[in-house]
Amino acid sequence: MTTIITRLYADAATARGVVSALLAKGHDQDTIDVIGSDGVGTVADRMKAAAVNATSAAAYAAALTGGRTLVVVRAPFAPMGTARNAMRVMDRTPSVDVGVPGSEYRSESMSIVNAGSVMLDHPYFMSNPHRPMSHGHVFGAKLLSARKERRSAIAGGRLMSGMFWPMKHLSARKERTSAIKGTWLFSRLLADMPTVMRSR
Repeated sequence: MTTIITRLYADAATARGVVSALLAKGHDQDTIDVIGSDGVGTVADRMKAAAVNATSAAAYAAALTGGRTLVVVRAPFAPMGTARNAMRVMDRTPSVDVGVPGSEYRSESMSIVNAGSVMLDHPYFMSNPHRPMSHGHVFGAKLLSARKERRSAIAGGRLMSGMFWPMKHLSARKERTSAIKGTWLFSRLLADMPTVMRSR
């Protein structure tokens, strides 16, 4: 998938400044066309060679007056972010609105030469050199991260209860005793009376 980005500028000097800014951002000169009213071949042929669709080409051809100059960028899918970066750079300079979309998509058929490779020209899959992030990855994250040492919830192997109060976690077993200490019976607490009554 290729994005065709078009912007019409007031004069050739402004268009050249935009092209210089694109090149400074890493765009390929072979993907940029500058079209004015004066040039080799007809305006229609040059726009067709630059992959501008017929409707947009007709609107731009009618507006190429008074030194106005068209800049066309063919931004490929890879590396990701190329089209967005090109539009951001081009939109920093005011352009002339002719009533047509400033960008459109064009599908590309796979070449037999490149059928065995995902991307011959780009060593990192889904890389994005237009974003200042680690490895230029599309999500801005490292592709591989160092493995962290697995640790317990609390460093040092301490028990969590020790963080709240200082107490023993196991206590000595207490000796089992009766309800009332000694050998006297519970009835003696209530009254001084014999425990067993003799029958008469």
